[in-house]
Amino acid sequence: MQIRILFYIVICFLAASNIAGAGQESIELHYPPDRTVTEYDILNLSLEVPEGAADLIMVAVDGTDRKKIIPDTKYECFSVRLKPGTSTVEVSAFKGEALVATFVRYVFRRSDLISEYRKPPRSYNKARFHMEDRPDCKECHVLEASGYDKKPISPSTFAAEELSSEKVFTATSTCYSCHNNILKSSFVHGPASVWSCLSCHDQNAETKFSVKQPLNDVCYDCHIEQKKDWNSKKYIHGPVNVGNCTICHSPHASDNAFNLFKSTWDLCVNCHAEKATGLHVLGDAFFEKGHPTKGRKDPVRIGKELTCASCHNPHASNYPHLWAFEVNDLFELCKKCHFDK
Repeated sequence: MQIRILFYIVICFLAASNIAGAGQESIELHYPPDRTVTEYDILNLSLEVPEGAADLIMVAVDGTDRKKIIPDTKYECFSVRLKPGTSTVEVSAFKGEALVATFVRYVFRRSDLISEYRKPPRSYNKARFHMEDRPDCKECHVLEASGYDKKPISPSTFAAEELSSEKVFTATSTCYSCHNNILKSSFVHGPASVWSCLSCHDQNAETKFSVKQPLNDVCYDCHIEQKKDWNSKKYIHGPVNVGNCTICHSPHASDNAFNLFKSTWDLCVNCHAEKATGLHVLGDAFFEKGHPTKGRKDPVRIGKELTCASCHNPHASNYPHLWAFEVNDLFELCKKCHFDK
């Protein structure tokens, strides 16, 4: 009899526990998975926060607070910026003073510019959001691109008031709602600025929305004059020659002119490290200090700073060392600025 009573008490306790637990939905970080590889500096995250589960979300990258969110919907989608290499992204959920959930994700941002970051560590893999079916996201988002996402390439085809209107992009681009942080950069690539995403991304590719290949053909679809010009030159810069424009240029947006991943001088010395002293041309030959490559006004390109591009064409040239002027030797080049010598 006592055994039966004890057994009945245990059954009731377990049943009561299951009922209590059934009403307590957990907070979940749906994307990204741990040890993800990303190509660009904006990482999107998707967090499920059941009503009443938390009243504050804190996001830190490498120990530095980057975002503070007061959850007001079931799904909180947001983004953070990443530096090249491995970053630790920590998402913490609070209810009052209590920490109710923590998620840590290690994310590797790959970069062709820096040799140590060209290959991800072992066990890290690309996990593109659109590779998998995500039924939860369909509650808020249309995940299939529409015909509106292939718009005329030139922003000039849109009226100025339309380009400044968020309502236009919200109505005409299914990509905009998740990827609109692109517009927060100082320089935005033409197709991205009008949300013509399907100009470059293939919705029918095996890896959905991956960029069409080969990459240089995608760029040359719009940059027709550049293709004709550069292919006619005797000397072609390495990245152009291998057809990988995105070594130097962001295909979406950047805080640097020409959508460069870094400022011109900083970008050049990533590969040409021996020039990183800022002294070039005459160093160790005629003058001990050499010729400056930055920190001066450009005497030819009025209003611009002196950079590597003051003398060298970063794409192609008919002249040795990719010289930007029609000269056949170093002294002719010098006279372009020092014409009084």
